[in-house]
Parts: sequence; structure tokens; C-alpha cells
Amino acid sequence: MQDLFIRYFNGELSPQERQELFRKLQQSPEDKKVFAEMQNVWALSSLSKPADKQLANRKLAQFKKAEKKRFFIHYIRPMFGYAATVVVAVAATWTILTQFDTPMNRDALAGYEEFATPAGQRAKVTLYDGTVVWLNASSTLRYPNRFANDVRKVELDGEAFFEVQRNEELPFVVSTEKMDIRVLGTKFNVFAYKGKPEFSTTLVEGSVKVSDKHDASKTMILNPSETAELRGDKLVKTKYSTSDLLLWRSGIYAFDDVPFVDMVKKLELYYDITINVHNEKLKQNKFTAKFRQRDGIESVLRTLQKAYPFSFIKDDDKNIITIK
Repeated sequence: MQDLFIRYFNGELSPQERQELFRKLQQSPEDKKVFAEMQNVWALSSLSKPADKQLANRKLAQFKKAEKKRFFIHYIRPMFGYAATVVVAVAATWTILTQFDTPMNRDALAGYEEFATPAGQRAKVTLYDGTVVWLNASSTLRYPNRFANDVRKVELDGEAFFEVQRNEELPFVVSTEKMDIRVLGTKFNVFAYKGKPEFSTTLVEGSVKVSDKHDASKTMILNPSETAELRGDKLVKTKYSTSDLLLWRSGIYAFDDVPFVDMVKKLELYYDITINVHNEKLKQNKFTAKFRQRDGIESVLRTLQKAYPFSFIKDDDKNIITIK
């Protein structure tokens, strides 16, 4: 398993292999813990300063020693279990200061890091410029370990909340499949999963400029408490009056008077599962509810059953839930 982890950190896994790894981690709490520890060791080992290298070596030695002890305990006495609330990289804060080439960008002067969160989990990452990024479930952030001289640019596939360190000389750009979001220093949320039609940016502080990557005429400036949402091929600005949409950073999924079909779309993304709804009346119902991320998709559906009767079957082999 550790060989698979190392391939992941080297950027050698295909998207399919990475998703398979995440599924295996969900089934093994012990592997989750090992993976989280290796992430910290890996981040430290890539630091460029001599003092940091020494720290990384000490951490690596401690990790290897702990692994031997863990192996012994595993076979001598039964495991007492690992708390369900402890997940891969949940609320882990790292400062990544790497300076090495990667298979994804071997011809670049600066290397790139890619950080991904498994389904049903979230993570907090601190970039070397001080910018803090919260990643929601099934999301990927790709960023250079050294920003260019004229812009700080990162790539997002999924949902993230950014607290950008202000630097008027170096604008910060979040590049997604459909849109780019340009800021100087601000706090905002982005929902932009690749291959999905939905896109939205919600501003909490400061100001942002949202622009279509393929149509320069589609540009919008947001002020605090405003959302830019893609509806079909139009970028629409709306006001938001609740902070519930940001509760996912605390491990809470909140829905406010949302049609069931729209709720299902997000649950599919968050828990990396296909949900087929064969209940036409249920599709039209709207729900207002809050769920704990760690409880899982089946717990979410059982809670919804209390408000509207329906049945569901989960096929673990095919990773599909059918609702009737």
C-alpha cells in the first residue's frame, strides 16, 4: 500500500487509479492514518532549506519507527478502531515550499503540486504565499511551488474556499474549466467541478472579477454578498443572504429550499457515487436540511426519508444508489 502512496505523491497515478486509491482509503481507517502521516512527511521532505531537510529526515525516521510499532500492534492485539471523525487531511494545515520537477510539468522552471480530497472529506491547505484554501470533497487543487513574477495562478476542479493573501503587485487567479476568477486579496467560494454544467462564485470579502475563458465579453465584478452563477450560457449575478453555503468547511452540508434533483447532483459529487431517482413526485419536492459530512450518503438519505417517504437500494459493487 505504501508503494501506491508514493506513486500518488510522485504524480504517477492516473485519475482512475487515484479514485480507486481514495475508495480503498475509505474502507481502511488504518490506511487513512498512514496516508495522512505520509502526506506530512512528503511535504516536509520536499522543502528546500537545509534546516527543513534535517527536520524532514527526523520526521521520516519517526514515521518509519511508528510504522514498525503499528505493524507489531496490528498482529499482537486487535485494533480498537480509529475514530470516524479522523479522515485524510481533514483540517490539516501545510505550507508547501517545494522546488522540484513533476511528471505533469517537466519543462517548467517551477514544479507543480496537486492536492486532492477523497469523497466525503475536506482539507485545508496553506500555500507558500500565505493564501489559505479549503477543499471540499472530491476536489483537486493544482498550484506551482513558486508563483510567476506577474500572477499567482492555481487550477481548481471541484469546490474550494479561498482566503487570499493580499498582494497588489501579484493578482491571484483561480482557473476552472469554464471561468477564471481574478482577485488581489479577498475571501470567496468557488464551485466548479469539471464535466459538470454548474459553476458559481460567492464573494465574502473584497472584490473579484469573473471572466469566461472562451468569451471575453462575459465578465462580471462581484461585491461582498454577491454570487456569480452560470445558468446555461449566461453568467447571472444574485445576492445571497445566508452563510449556510459555507458550512461545508466545518463538515456540514446545508440545503435551503432546494429541489431534490439539485440536491442529488451535489451529493453525487461530494460522495463520489451515482444516484438514480425513479420517483417523479420526489424529484419535485424541495428540502431544507443540514447533514454532517462524516455521516455518509446513506445517513443523509435516511434523514430525508423522515420528511418524505421513499425507499433506496445501494449497489456497493457498482457504486450506485437507486431511489424509488
